[in-house]
Amino acid sequence: MISSDILRGYNDIIVLGLLIQQDSYGYNLMQEIAVRSGHTYQMKETTLYSVLTRLEKNGLVTSYSGNETMGRKRTYFHITPEGTAYYQEKCAEWMETKQLIDRFTLPNLLPPPTHGASSVEYPAEVFRRADEKH
Repeated sequence: MISSDILRGYNDIIVLGLLIQQDSYGYNLMQEIAVRSGHTYQMKETTLYSVLTRLEKNGLVTSYSGNETMGRKRTYFHITPEGTAYYQEKCAEWMETKQLIDRFTLPNLLPPPTHGASSVEYPAEVFRRADEKH
């Protein structure tokens, strides 16, 4: 399971990434996030509505009332042109961030595992600091 602390800074891009495809409402967004993440990330309802409120306050999404469901109207969210531009900027930023972090994560720091290995397992000494190896 991915820590929600790690994803906190990416909640906006997650939500905008769904809204750029089509307008949606809160419950549907939560379900779609769970499905697309392979159920490794379940955005909490309070987190989602905080994200939507912030995005709307910043002019990145707008909301409107949809059809009634069980006596209540759903609030749908629509990405604005400013939201689309922001989403594109954040996607580019993510690619740069990922490239940077990839330089410091396995397996990029280590030699490839031996041929025929069924899983990647590295000896503990690989994880010792260089100044501790003496």
